[in-house]
Amino acid sequence: MPPSEVSGTTGRPRDPAVELRILTATQDLLADHGYPGTTIAAVAARARCSKAAIYRRWTTKPELVVAAVRAAQHVPEPPDTGDLREDLLAAAMHFAESEDRSGVLLASVLSEIGRDPELYEAAHRVVGGPPVAVLVAVIERWIARGVVPPHVHVRLLADVVPTAAFGSVVLRKRALDPSTVEELVDFVLLPALTAPGVR
Repeated sequence: MPPSEVSGTTGRPRDPAVELRILTATQDLLADHGYPGTTIAAVAARARCSKAAIYRRWTTKPELVVAAVRAAQHVPEPPDTGDLREDLLAAAMHFAESEDRSGVLLASVLSEIGRDPELYEAAHRVVGGPPVAVLVAVIERWIARGVVPPHVHVRLLADVVPTAAFGSVVLRKRALDPSTVEELVDFVLLPALTAPGVR
């Protein structure tokens, strides 16, 4: 979701260069100091703008932080490998631990969501929503192809890996590893999507 859509404010046209500086400053602070150390004042100082310029775009710190994390992520189009398992794996691996910048930023936010309901809501909507939609699209495509029965609980199953990922970070302070994502696909998603009993 573009940052301009995250904020519900209106007013004079926004300068994209200022917006980019704000998001980059927020990302840098998250990487260096975590969520508690990423304050609006610190972002404004690093981005060389006023706090008012930030609040015109994002009304709260959680909205700003989530927008910065979202800007660092790449959510691909729904994969179409020609194989149900491979499509599920390709989509679900978005939730595996990552050592790159986007993974560090995501971990810094997810580690705080259990203590901040507003942050949790914003992260679930802006960060979690798009990759879940990819999983939904994959399952619905294979329903249309007649491989997956039409009466499966699409949304419930699409939420399995994201829910496990959020829970792992909140409760264990660590992201899912790729092998766990693969096991969730092989032992939870695939059986639920292809079991004769769901027909």
